[in-house]
Formats: sequence, C-alpha cells, structure tokens
Amino acid sequence: MRMPTHPVVLPDELPCPVEAAARIIGRKWSLQIVHRLLNASSKRFCELQEELGGVNPSTLSSRLKMLEDERLVMREQVSSIPPHVRYSLTDKGRELAPVIAEISDWSQRWICSEDEQAVEGHLNAA
Repeated sequence: MRMPTHPVVLPDELPCPVEAAARIIGRKWSLQIVHRLLNASSKRFCELQEELGGVNPSTLSSRLKMLEDERLVMREQVSSIPPHVRYSLTDKGRELAPVIAEISDWSQRWICSEDEQAVEGHLNAA
C-alpha cells in the first residue's frame, strides 16, 4: 500500500474560517482601509492617511502591504510627474462590501444607539 506524501488533515484540525478571515481583516486599520477604497476607484497613500485620521504612516504602509500580499488591494505605480502610487481593491477585496455593510448596520443598531442613549442620559441628568 502506498503511503501519502502529505499529511492527512482531519476535519476538526481545519482552521476555522472566521479565525482565518480575522487574521487578515481583524488587524487594526484593515477594514477601515478596505472601506475607504470601496468608495473610490483608487486612492493615493496620502489620501488614505488623511481620511483615516490617526493612522501612523508606517502602520498604514504595513497594512497596505499585508492587504496587497493577501490580494485584497492592488498597488499601481503611476509614472507621472511627480511619480506616485495608487491603491485600489481587487475583486477579492470588493467582495468584502456586504461584510462591511453588515458590520456597519450592526454597529448602528447596537453600538451607536447605545452611545446616543448614554449621551441623552447624561444630558437628562444634568
């Protein structure tokens, strides 16, 4: 009998799909970057940095590189004067649109409304 050359992976040893996705989109700034790129055909680094607010340039650079390595973001070198780089979403990245929409809806329902109620409670107590 021939022995398999690769290890056999049993079903309970397979990585959880949620964990696998969270390793990518769960990193700080990743979903925000994808969200900003969903609303444009492409953006320059400085545009993303400005829109994201408090992101450190080296953090933004590393997140963009990671998203590019995961094939969610495409980096395009534009040879104009001055030369610059533009970032856009791949088809794989654009498929996150309904995920981000659901997260936004959930946040509006459960987080933003609770924050509004807390503010109203403080105003009524004053």
